[in-house]
Amino acid sequence: ANSRRPRPPRASMAAQLSTHTLRVCRLYRRALKTTFDWTVDRAFFISEAKALRARFEANRNVQSKPLIARLLEQGEQELADWAHPAPYRLPFRFGSSKYMRHAGDGQGFPKEVCQVPDRIVDQYVELYYLPKVENLPK
Repeated sequence: ANSRRPRPPRASMAAQLSTHTLRVCRLYRRALKTTFDWTVDRAFFISEAKALRARFEANRNVQSKPLIARLLEQGEQELADWAHPAPYRLPFRFGSSKYMRHAGDGQGFPKEVCQVPDRIVDQYVELYYLPKVENLPK
């Protein structure tokens, strides 16, 4: 007979990781996002992200819980100090440039506000639509 006990069901990843490990992961992710807010050029961002990763890796094998807590507090304070005043947002997310741009679908601005003026429509028809129709083969 098999004397091995059955394995308990696997817990979620968050339950398996210790609290400080979760804090480190979240700090690293927020630090990467903040770095992206400050660096526009992709190549520069990658070099900064590598330097950030090296800083985290330098403390990877720290075992002392008080030291880990102090390092996390320092990292979170540094992150708060480096927060960008206007962080990058995806264009279609709330607070971004394209959010609610075409809001005439009944959930946003009233249709009268979003309606394109007739003179603009007429100009569009004259400039773009009519020349295409006139050049169609007969």
